[in-house]
Amino acid sequence: MKKKVLVPLAEGFEMIEALSVVDVLRRAGIEVDLAAVGDNVQVTSSHNVPVIADKLIIACAEERYDLIVLPGGIPGAENLKKSETLAALLKKQNSENRLYGAICASPAVVLEPQGLLEGKKATCHPLFIDKLPSQDHAEKNVIFDKNCVTSRGAGTSIEFSLELLGILLGDEKKQEVATQMAIG
Repeated sequence: MKKKVLVPLAEGFEMIEALSVVDVLRRAGIEVDLAAVGDNVQVTSSHNVPVIADKLIIACAEERYDLIVLPGGIPGAENLKKSETLAALLKKQNSENRLYGAICASPAVVLEPQGLLEGKKATCHPLFIDKLPSQDHAEKNVIFDKNCVTSRGAGTSIEFSLELLGILLGDEKKQEVATQMAIG
């Protein structure tokens, strides 16, 4: 069965963190829904680049995803945190032991306050590391623990994306896409 992934976008999201995930996963044939958090499918990145999402987050409320991935960016992460629909999706994802991930500020700003890092190793952007329950793994670029994957920021976004791909489709597909991208 084809894998299905949700990447929510909120005003002020970090573009490379969102779109690198979309790019890597779509190269592998994974269906990715870009969903706007808010009332408009056009969402503006933290660097003022407008992006058109596939749908609004409310349209995703009853969908089942193999993975939900949160980009960071400020105020993007803060705006993701305000979405009740996204919070419900994430809590359901965790309760059903399905995969979710976050990069940059989002592990600390979105996941941690909702209890979604409880009992899990995590990392995030260095400016937000003090908000994590533990700083023991703060220096790692990407951490996969149980059903949660976290990463540090824009500079680790391709590594994060490839890790997500490997978890979803295996190391062979991960290596194939990395080779196509002249990474491995």
